[in-house]
Amino acid sequence: MEKIEKEILARSVSLFNRYGLRPVTMDDIAKDLSISKKTLYKYFANKEELVRKGVNESFASISSRMLALLDYKDGNAIDMLFQMDAQICVSIEEHDPSIQFQLERYYPEVSASLEKRKREIIFRLMTENIKRGKEEGIYREELNAEIVSFLYYSRARLMLQEESFFEQSKWSITEIMREILIYHIRGIASAEGIKYLDYKLKNNS
Repeated sequence: MEKIEKEILARSVSLFNRYGLRPVTMDDIAKDLSISKKTLYKYFANKEELVRKGVNESFASISSRMLALLDYKDGNAIDMLFQMDAQICVSIEEHDPSIQFQLERYYPEVSASLEKRKREIIFRLMTENIKRGKEEGIYREELNAEIVSFLYYSRARLMLQEESFFEQSKWSITEIMREILIYHIRGIASAEGIKYLDYKLKNNS
C-alpha cells in the first residue's frame, strides 16, 4: 500500500469516526487531505471501497491484539477472559458505537463481512479459553465449547445492537461488558473457578 493511500485511509477513518459514515463525502475527504478528487479516485473507486478498506484496516489492528491473547501466560483461563474483555472494551471505546449501526444500515455487505470476522476470532479465542480452563480445573468438564462460544458472542452482540440503550444508559460500555463477562464466567466455572473469580473480584485484580 502506497504512503498516500495509507494517509487517505487514516484521515477517512478519522472523519468517519468524528462525523459519521453517511455525512462524510468524497469531496470532504479530498478537501481535508488537500488533494484533488481525481487523485482520491485514483486510489479508491468509490466511497464504499474506502469504507470497506478503512474498516479492514481498523479491524486488523484490533484482531492482532485479540489473537495475541492465544499466547497469554500471565494467569489462568479466567484471567485471560478478563484481558479479552479489556481488549474488546478498548476497541469499542476507540470507535463511535454508532458507526456499527451506520455500517449495518448503509453498507450491509461490509458490515456482514466484518461481523463474520469478529465471530471467527471470538470463537477461536473462546474455544481455546474453554480448553485451557478445563485443563486447569476451573471450568466445568461437561462444557460444550462451541455452544458456550456462541452464547457469549450472541449475548454481547445483542447488547451492543441496542443503540437506544446506550444513549439512555447510566452505565458505561466497560461496566456493561464487565457484567456480561462475570455472568458468563459464573455459568461455566467449576467450584474452584468460582472461588478464584470471587477472590479476583474481591481484590480488584
